[in-house]
Amino acid sequence: MEFVKVKQKIFQFIGWLSVIIALTYFALLNISLLWGYNAPLGSNFSLWFLVILSLGLVAILHNKSRSLGLWGLGLALYLGLFAAVMFFLGWFINPFP
Repeated sequence: MEFVKVKQKIFQFIGWLSVIIALTYFALLNISLLWGYNAPLGSNFSLWFLVILSLGLVAILHNKSRSLGLWGLGLALYLGLFAAVMFFLGWFINPFP
């Protein structure tokens, strides 16, 4: 009985961690884009993306944390879509630097 509660809390923690990491990355990305900081967010993009994606997938496995996992996956997919759109828009504007 005790192990079930601990397991449930762990999955919920992983789900919340996925959502919080994604929102933190979006906040840092918006700050760097709006204020013109040259923050090295692009060099760690794949790491952030894979961490958010894997934590979201782990959180989906449990019924109580499934909604948090879906939020984490949705934010990760939006992050990937944003990166792809920004890459293609930048490439269309200046394809040969």
